[in-house]
Amino acid sequence: MTNQITLLEQEIMSDIEERRELMSWLKLLCARYGFSNTDEELFLYYSIPIVYATWEGFIQTSFQIYVRELNKLELTIDQVCDSIIIYHIESKFPQFKQYPDAEKFKKKVNFFNKLGVFYKTNPLEINPNINTESNVGFKVLNRILTDFNLDKIPEYPEPRYSLEEELDKFLLKIRNTVAHGQQSSIVVKREDLERAIKLVDKLMDLVFDRIKTGFINRSYLK
Repeated sequence: MTNQITLLEQEIMSDIEERRELMSWLKLLCARYGFSNTDEELFLYYSIPIVYATWEGFIQTSFQIYVRELNKLELTIDQVCDSIIIYHIESKFPQFKQYPDAEKFKKKVNFFNKLGVFYKTNPLEINPNINTESNVGFKVLNRILTDFNLDKIPEYPEPRYSLEEELDKFLLKIRNTVAHGQQSSIVVKREDLERAIKLVDKLMDLVFDRIKTGFINRSYLK
């Protein structure tokens, strides 16, 4: 168990370090190359989606690492906590969210056959594909943590600093505007880039702490 915890920590910490290096590089580019005002404005505008991609990529990677370590434990369905079972079933069988058309009898038969195999499968191989809904806002983040029976992140990790405000109404708002090619009067300044990077830095630490604590305390068990 100790080696697995160490490997989990090392891999996620290494991923965090790589992402921090990328974000530091973004911050340094403006100062290093002395962009014209127009070029700097354009660069900063499109840097926000890069920071967001860094954040969503971290969520995907860190939870895939976590799932891989859980699968190494060769847990049975009877051992795994209900929230992870529900996450896995809904990932493997989307029919639970949108059941097949009543006339499509073959799909129903196939579905129940697969479901029967699922309940006979031991050990359980947890699905590593994390549904981020392409928008890892504050509610989606806590939904993912809840799926894996990990502690939620409070909206205010420190006084007067709202993660919902920073993530949903700042980072995601700008990212979605840019990504969807919408006409916008938003002007991104250097301090906005620094604000976005500070947010992702903080969030990565908060998520890592919950994954590490959950693994050590075996919150994945019933």
